[in-house]
Amino acid sequence: MFARGTQIALALVTSLGAASARADTIVVANENGQSLSIIDSQTSKTTTAAIPISPHNVDVTADGRLILATGMPAAQSGSHAAHGSAGGQLVLMDVAGDAPGAPQVVTVGGHPAHVVPDAQGHFAYLTDAETNSVVVVDIPGRRVTGRIPVQNYPHGLRLSPDGNLLAVANMKSDTVSLVDTRNPEKAMHISVGKRPVQVAFDRSGRILVVSLNGEDKVAIIDVDTRKVLRKASVGNGPVQVYVTPDGKAALVANQGSAAKPDNRVSVVAIEDGKLIRNVTVGKGAHGIVIARDGRTAYVTNTYANTISAIDLGSLSAGKSYPVGKGPNGIAAR
Repeated sequence: MFARGTQIALALVTSLGAASARADTIVVANENGQSLSIIDSQTSKTTTAAIPISPHNVDVTADGRLILATGMPAAQSGSHAAHGSAGGQLVLMDVAGDAPGAPQVVTVGGHPAHVVPDAQGHFAYLTDAETNSVVVVDIPGRRVTGRIPVQNYPHGLRLSPDGNLLAVANMKSDTVSLVDTRNPEKAMHISVGKRPVQVAFDRSGRILVVSLNGEDKVAIIDVDTRKVLRKASVGNGPVQVYVTPDGKAALVANQGSAAKPDNRVSVVAIEDGKLIRNVTVGKGAHGIVIARDGRTAYVTNTYANTISAIDLGSLSAGKSYPVGKGPNGIAAR
C-alpha cells in the first residue's frame, strides 16, 4: 500500500511540477460561530467576518471577488438539521478590496445547505432540503429566479467543468440528480447508495465521485452511461469529497460522529477504487477543497475548530490553522 501511495504522490508532484507555489486564500464557514474565516495560507493572517447566518457551506466566484455562504439566520438556526423556518439565506460578501465588504443577504427560504456559482458569476445554485429543490439565484441582481425540482433532501452539489451539468446528492432518496443547466426541467436520477452527502467531478467531467455517509464508502460514477462503476471503502461517516487535478484520486473527508469522531482524509484511486492512504488531520474532518494550483488540499476539522493543510505531493498533513466554532464548508481562491 505504501509503495502504491508513494507512486501516486510522485505522479501528483510530476503533474503539478510546472505550477509555482503561491499563497492561497482559504474561506471557511464557521457554522457555530456565525462567521467566516478568511486565511492567507502564506502569512497565516486570519480575518474573521461576522455574518447574520450560521453558515453551513461557502464558495467563491471564479474571479475570486465574491464569497457566497448559505445557512439559516443565526437566531433561528439551532443545528443544521433543524427545520421549520422559511428564512434560509444566501449571504454575499465582496472581497475584491483590502477588507471584506458588508454582507448582503438574499432570502431564499426553506433550508439551504450547499452553494455553487457558475463560472461566469451570473448564477448561484443552492440546495434546499425543505422543498427538495435547487434554488437558482441571479448573482448580479441579488434575487431568486427559479427552483429546480430534484429528489428527497438535497445536500451537496457541484457543477461539471463545462458548467452544463449540475450534480446533486439527495440524502434521503439515496440518489444523485443530474440536471442539464441548459434545460433544467429534464433531471435524471441515479441510485448510488446510502445517504449520499456530496459529489465531485473529475476535470474531464466524465467521472463523478459521491460520498456515501450511510455506507462509509464512495461511489464512482461514469457520467456518460449514468452507471456506478464501483464503490470504495473509506473512513467513518464520509462527508465531502474532491478529485485531484490529474483525475487519479479522490480525497474524502471522514467526519464520523460527535461521539466517535473520525480524523482522516481517505485518498482513493479512481481507476480501481483501492485505498491509497489515510491522512490524519483533526477531529471531525468535514469540508475539503484543493487549492487552485493543485498542490495543497485544505480540510475543516469540525470538532477541533481548525483546518488542516495536506501536501498532495507527499500525501501528508502539514500546517494547521485555528478558525471559528464548528467549521464546515471550505473554499479556496
